[in-house]
Amino acid sequence: MRTILTLGIFAILLAMLGYLVVPLIPRPDAQTTAPAPAWNPGALRAEPSGIQVREVDPNHATIVFSYDLDNQTDADYQMAKGPSTVIMTRLKSDGTLEPNDNLHLDSSIFVPAHNRTRISFSVTEPFRWPSGMALEHMGPINQDKYRALIAQQVGGASGFVLFDQSAHYQVELPGGWQGLQPSTPGGANAGGTAGN
Repeated sequence: MRTILTLGIFAILLAMLGYLVVPLIPRPDAQTTAPAPAWNPGALRAEPSGIQVREVDPNHATIVFSYDLDNQTDADYQMAKGPSTVIMTRLKSDGTLEPNDNLHLDSSIFVPAHNRTRISFSVTEPFRWPSGMALEHMGPINQDKYRALIAQQVGGASGFVLFDQSAHYQVELPGGWQGLQPSTPGGANAGGTAGN
């Protein structure tokens, strides 16, 4: 009888030990995480609408890229300007994405369902502005400087890609800058480099 009682107590202790230890043993199924949602590349379409160069100060310029964004979905779309929005450069050579922390949305985006909205993003670069010259007197040398400044930013790019990490939207922003090379060979350097 004593042996049965000892075996019973041992069985109860073993069961309690198993109850406490088994949850601590990692299981392969419990450690796998759910896959991240797939990026939606077709919800929004973009077309280039323009590029502007704006003076920040006598030694810096901001290049503003503008696009018309077309919402292809039945739902309104909103993207907040901030850390969950990433703009990357798509390289012309092999389509690889390259980070570009200098590109920033100019404002938050709202696109109603089946509508278009103009968006813009910009980058600031060193640039010596022609001094004391009215806009209507800008000649080919200065125009070539502007073209060279933009070409420096987009030279190896086929476009940009806008990622909304919150909604997992991916927007291809195709390049529209094919005619930005200086108009004459060496024309960008005729009055100094784009940075001078």
